[in-house]
Amino acid sequence: MRTLVPVVLLAVSACQAPMIESAEKSQSAPATQEEVPAAGPSSSVASLAGEWRVAGIDGRDFDEPYGLALRGDETQLWWAPRCAGMVRDYAIDGGRVRFSTPATLEGSPGRPVCRIGVPPRLAEVITALDGADRIARTPQNGILISGPRHSVTLFSQ
Repeated sequence: MRTLVPVVLLAVSACQAPMIESAEKSQSAPATQEEVPAAGPSSSVASLAGEWRVAGIDGRDFDEPYGLALRGDETQLWWAPRCAGMVRDYAIDGGRVRFSTPATLEGSPGRPVCRIGVPPRLAEVITALDGADRIARTPQNGILISGPRHSVTLFSQ
């Protein structure tokens, strides 16, 4: 019995070591998605066509109990359903980007409108897009859209 106790204690401490190391790493690592864009031609972004997961807002991880996804084509980025009005036209020129409200959303009659609850932090994403002037690919292959005050980090879904 006496030899069994040290063996069990040794086994338990061996199992806990990685957990402690992991906790130390998570405490020392900054909780941010803001990344320095990679240099070179591979860092350019030509289009936002596809499905995107919001991974960060203003340099901090998007850590909510819900996910936030955007969809895009060659000229627009939106949160579905589109009838909620969270749509932005965009134009990319090298590392520069410009977002604007589509003319169809600016008071045009006949636009379908749906009454739907939007995720609480979606407004922060739209604010960041509206003020953005730069776009770049991150070292982790995400997309960093940023301006003087706000940023959004997206990852392909």
